[in-house]
Amino acid sequence: MKKTLTILAALLLVSSFVFANGAQETAEKKQMMGVVTPSADHGFTAESIRHCEAQVKALSQKYGFDYHFMTAAESGEQSNAVETILVMKPDVMVLWPVNGDELRSAAQSVMDAGVPLIVYDRFITGLTPDAEISGDNIAIGEKAGRYFNDYFKEDLANGQVNYLEFKGDSSTVPMERTNGFLSTASGNFNLVQSFVTNWSQQTAMEQMENFLNTKSKDEIESVKAIFTHDDEIVFGIVEALKNYHGNAKINIRLVNGVSAGEGFMDLFENSGLEGIDFVTYTFSPSMVRDAVDLGLKVLQGETLEKSYKIPTDMVDKTNYKTYMESDLYKTRYGL
Repeated sequence: MKKTLTILAALLLVSSFVFANGAQETAEKKQMMGVVTPSADHGFTAESIRHCEAQVKALSQKYGFDYHFMTAAESGEQSNAVETILVMKPDVMVLWPVNGDELRSAAQSVMDAGVPLIVYDRFITGLTPDAEISGDNIAIGEKAGRYFNDYFKEDLANGQVNYLEFKGDSSTVPMERTNGFLSTASGNFNLVQSFVTNWSQQTAMEQMENFLNTKSKDEIESVKAIFTHDDEIVFGIVEALKNYHGNAKINIRLVNGVSAGEGFMDLFENSGLEGIDFVTYTFSPSMVRDAVDLGLKVLQGETLEKSYKIPTDMVDKTNYKTYMESDLYKTRYGL
């Protein structure tokens, strides 16, 4: 009997130790932030990924939470990344979709699991996450439309002004930029042709070359402006124009970009194209840091607003040097 009691006491002691140790492990479990972004398919995304990971790492070290960071090139891969992180039971998820609508099911699974969801940049139609955050794409289009109106004021007074459009892709971002432009641009702007570049400098160059090599002399000479959705698209167009040696005269006077990156600053004085002006709008890769900051607010128990828009500013030859001295520019290139 005494031996039995001794064994029972030992078992109880072991059980107490296991229970206490398990309770201690549970108590010490850190909060976790899950982050899923596209992979680096072009320069802007590559810069953004560096900023995103740097911010997650810095905040994790400062505030003591864990994180799991994953990138993926395709929507299917992103969905798998979301599910992989969801198994880890994160306390908040930051999602930057390749294509919002294709991530609807994965995003819904996050919300169904009760995990706060922050969607950055490319939104998901019909889904209302805990917060959406992006650059103000509609404002970018609206400001571009007003800039075009002012730049071509005399031409518009005399009739139509023909332009080309080079979009990014089929996500909500290009849709908002185009709709913003159309909401403010004069009805006398006439769209000759629209292209979808998938944010590729090479694709934009090939599309512009094809336009110059296949259209009539009159069609080419009729174009006075180009509205694009990204600086890198502009770089492709510039190369195509510099390489053109046909018999048509290039009458393009204004090319619009978006991002206000370092490379674009060179175009204001060293584009190699006479008679063409450039304008762009701030859309910094460092904006993704703001999405991570919202994730931290969730971990700290704060209630988020449903929508956050990061303001944009115009940059052209009149103010680009001042812009390059700004905190926004220095943060962008501070890594």
